[in-house]
Amino acid sequence: MRLVVIVVSLALGIVACRAPEDLDSRAADLERTLIAPCCWRQTLRDHESEPAAALRAEIRARLAAGESPDAITAAMVARYGEAIRAMPDGDPTWQIAAASAGVAAIGLFAVLAFMRRRVARLPVSSAGALDDDALDRLDDELRDLD
Repeated sequence: MRLVVIVVSLALGIVACRAPEDLDSRAADLERTLIAPCCWRQTLRDHESEPAAALRAEIRARLAAGESPDAITAAMVARYGEAIRAMPDGDPTWQIAAASAGVAAIGLFAVLAFMRRRVARLPVSSAGALDDDALDRLDDELRDLD
């Protein structure tokens, strides 16, 4: 029986020692997901102002009271609107993929347009080969490079 009491006491001591660390890390994780509503530029974790400090203290108190991070986020969104979120709600993977595909398509279009203009400027004969004058100029330019 004494062994059980000792093991339970040690377990409770370990949990009590880890609770502030856990609270700090959970609070820090939540503070990184919310924007400071005083300036709307930095997350609560990074921003140094009285309103941001008050919200950080509120988050820590609510977490210590046992409220879940999702419930705290929902309350902040209800109070300040969706702009309080540092990242959009849900999985933004599809948005990142769509933006990447859009940028790649624009880049490909630009390269193709550039190449089309360059090819259109080449002097060609009716047979599709470079004219003799163009070949002579090309030879002269290549000799000038040496």
